[in-house]
This record gives sequence, C-alpha cells and structure tokens, in this order.
Amino acid sequence: MMEYVMFALIGISFFLLLVSFFGKDRLKQLEEQLDQLTLSVAQETYQLKKRVKVLEEELLMSDVIESEKTRPETAAFSVHDRIRLLYKQGLSAEQIARETAMTVEEVRMVLRGIAR
Repeated sequence: MMEYVMFALIGISFFLLLVSFFGKDRLKQLEEQLDQLTLSVAQETYQLKKRVKVLEEELLMSDVIESEKTRPETAAFSVHDRIRLLYKQGLSAEQIARETAMTVEEVRMVLRGIAR
C-alpha cells in the first residue's frame, strides 16, 4: 500500500514538473508588459519635455522681441541680449550662430564679453 502511495506521489510530482516547464510564465509576461509601459512613459515624457522647451523658447523670444520694440536701444544691443538669452538656455556657440545669423567667432566674442 505504501508503495502505491509513493509511486502516485512521484507520478504527480513528475506531472507537475512537466506542467511547470510547458506552462506559460505569467510573471515573465507581466515583466515584459511593465518594460513596455516604462518605455512608452519614458518616450512620452521626453516628447513632453521637448515640447515644453520649445514653448519656453518661443515665450522667451517673444519677450525679447517685445522688449526690443519698447526699448529705444540699438539693434546691436538687442542682438547681445538675444545671444545672452540663448546662451542661458544652454545652446552652444554654433547653435547660437545659426539662430542669430552670425559667425561662430562673433558669437564667441560676445560670450566672452558676457563672461567678464
């Protein structure tokens, strides 16, 4: 009698072992779904940050343009303000040169004047 119980338990354990190998791993599926969700949230966050940065730049540039209209100073001074603003936003000298239609060396000279 005891032998039958042992064989039955061994048979059941072998069957459960096989089922565990061939059954779907739900934890793995949940991990994959979580990874996909994390990636999509990161992408959306990056896109939102880019949009916010563009909007901030547009608002700052519109503020600079408004201040240029109300100030009687020379155009050269307003270009310096624009360079200073773009530099504070983290743009490189090459990027500022493209934005202001100046040469990189001119932008660097203005930035050296700002640093003093």
